[in-house]
Amino acid sequence: MDETVRYTYRLRPGRIAQAALLDEWGRCRWLWNEAVHQQKTGRKPTFGKLSKLLTEARSRHAWLREGS
Repeated sequence: MDETVRYTYRLRPGRIAQAALLDEWGRCRWLWNEAVHQQKTGRKPTFGKLSKLLTEARSRHAWLREGS
């Protein structure tokens, strides 16, 4: 008989790490929303097109340049 063992982990970042994670998630959310917008307007958001879009947006917005 196989026994299944489950573990639960909780991440508790400090104040600085939490702020950095929230900033990065905001940048990811922006890119996701842009991909959804492109799909809804009939454009096909391929990886190449989104990469080019992100590169162009990073040149215009400092808050995007700060992320990974």
